[in-house]
Amino acid sequence: MAVNFKDEVLIRIFAILAVVIVPVAGLLVYRTFDIAVLRQAEFQELGKERFRVVTVQAERGNIYGRNDNLLATSVPYFSLHFDPYVASPRDYYDNIDSLAILLSRYVDNEHTAGSWRDSLLMMRDSVAGSPNHYFKLKESVSYSELSRIRKFPIFNQGRMGGGLIVEKRAARKRPFGWLARRTIGYSRESGAKVGLEGAFDAQLAGESGQQEMFNMGNGIWLPTDNLSIVEPTSGADVHTTLDVNMQDIAENALERGVRRHRAEWGAAIVMEVETGAIRAMANLGAVNADRNKFAEQYNYAISRANEPGSTFKLATMMALLEDGYVDLDSEVDIENGKKKFYDLTMEDSSPASRGWRVVSVRDAFEQSSNVGMAKLVDSLYKGNEFSERLRDFHLDSQSGIELEGERTPFINDPSQDGFSGISRAWMAIGYESRLTPLQMLTFYNTVANGGKMMKPYLVTKVERGGRILENYKPTVIDDELASAETIEELQSLLEGVVERGTARRLKSEQYRFAAKTGTSQQNYGHRNQKTKYQASFAGYFPAENPTYSIIVVIKDPTVGGYYGGEVAGPIFREIADNIYNSMIEVHEPINRGPRPVLYAGELPSRDAGYLPELVDVLDYVNVPVDTLPDAELAVIGAGDEAVELAAINPAGQRFPNVRGMRLRDALYVLENDGYVVHPRGVGRVVNMRWQSDGNGQPGRDVELILR
Repeated sequence: MAVNFKDEVLIRIFAILAVVIVPVAGLLVYRTFDIAVLRQAEFQELGKERFRVVTVQAERGNIYGRNDNLLATSVPYFSLHFDPYVASPRDYYDNIDSLAILLSRYVDNEHTAGSWRDSLLMMRDSVAGSPNHYFKLKESVSYSELSRIRKFPIFNQGRMGGGLIVEKRAARKRPFGWLARRTIGYSRESGAKVGLEGAFDAQLAGESGQQEMFNMGNGIWLPTDNLSIVEPTSGADVHTTLDVNMQDIAENALERGVRRHRAEWGAAIVMEVETGAIRAMANLGAVNADRNKFAEQYNYAISRANEPGSTFKLATMMALLEDGYVDLDSEVDIENGKKKFYDLTMEDSSPASRGWRVVSVRDAFEQSSNVGMAKLVDSLYKGNEFSERLRDFHLDSQSGIELEGERTPFINDPSQDGFSGISRAWMAIGYESRLTPLQMLTFYNTVANGGKMMKPYLVTKVERGGRILENYKPTVIDDELASAETIEELQSLLEGVVERGTARRLKSEQYRFAAKTGTSQQNYGHRNQKTKYQASFAGYFPAENPTYSIIVVIKDPTVGGYYGGEVAGPIFREIADNIYNSMIEVHEPINRGPRPVLYAGELPSRDAGYLPELVDVLDYVNVPVDTLPDAELAVIGAGDEAVELAAINPAGQRFPNVRGMRLRDALYVLENDGYVVHPRGVGRVVNMRWQSDGNGQPGRDVELILR
């Protein structure tokens, strides 16, 4: 049977395909089996050498201050690599000159355009047949620089078309520099975590992702385009109570103070009375032996618990008043400011009390008599009664601030080692107890707040993408730490310290504040060492309506005194003054009250300008207008009891007269009439100088003299 020609052709095609495809298919099957089974271990090891999955850190969240001032943020920067073999030969060689010029101008100007061109040619030639064809262009490129570089010839075709490879990284930046450095803190890869960065590290860090990397050789690993790898989740933002203006005020005042007194360290805290919000927390420590250079390297405000000295006497008075042992008019014999308790002698530091005998409790407190406070506590309390009363005031508890590292306070009592017959007397004046500056301020803030103890706090909320994850609100520790009568008497005592007592030299004429001085010897148990003191000053302002409480603590001042009133007090006053001056709500508006009555000799005259604006200004300053013309421009004239406004038309004059007008009105008149104006000075026009047209006649240029 004859074979159909069409069928014969198909048979031959199938035969050819069978001869070609079957071997190829068999080879592919073999190679697949060889790779997947026979040489599986070999290729897995090769894959480990060429590819790896690394952890990608999420973009860290921001830290904000009050009013959303940015305190810490992650700024992206980029590493740039280039694969010169990606672009087509035509695109590469046609654009190489332009790319070389741009690289020499914006990427590395230490190399000329010619040098860059030679490098680009070398790159292209060297990659032929080589697996290592990635070249580093630049490290630490900013986002704005990257945006420009991506527009360069060749690079503008993207990674797959132009060979530009971008690796993103991030650096932590503080827009306000070293402001609140220790409070903001840091979180390092080494594991060190400090301040808010450390306390809220989990929230700020977000959730890490994964990225596949390819080994280009020579130790270079670059990301692949594998989109199946897990994307990181950005960190949340932390909003704080810190006020950048108050923080700046506190740090500057503290820096001047510790430098002036050559101190070991200093701390200053500003707290909002009603809420307990920390508005400023400054810490400065000496970084050299001469103590003329300081830095914020340690958070003394929360981590240094020392014997506070006389600032503690406020707690002593709260106990005495609350237990009903004394009132402010009670009397105590201070024995000329010197008394022996068992085998130790206590002396008053204030010269005012050294010649006194019987004084009132008020005077003893205001003059900071050690003997007076110690005698009252030693004679009126037994056993651990005084210690227990102090614990009732939460003076043995941490403040609960969100930062790590707060030191636990210490209050001595008979059940503890070291308690002796003199302990109660010394506790009454701020010894045998240890508190941090923040813990002491929390107590003073309670007195300022009418007896309501607020928990100090630094963070208001944690949010991501506008959604609040955690919300922090003012927290009450104790609604009524003491009776209203006791609190009122304590406030009176603190005001008296400033009015008549140890802080009277710091009294302000602008506003009233209430405070207590404190001085304590820190190394009294070490007889062979130079005596070291701690000066402190704690209080609040304005006294009649407390808004902010402040504490300043200066450790070991060596120049210019060591008493709290002369070392820490001026720093407190500087901080309070500057904050008070910025508190708009407490200042009287300058235009409050009746407007002044103007007399004929005081009425404005000869000012000219746009009539509606003149009327508005005169009405605002309560100047009566006698006549009101129907005109666009007017000049003011003084009448007997009111001003008169007369219409003027400068444009209708041969040489327009704009004397008395503001520059804006003068320009309106002259430029609409075709004149070219040359103003000199500011204010109103007092003179006009017409420039000659060359023929001895006034031209179109006029110089206006303003004052």
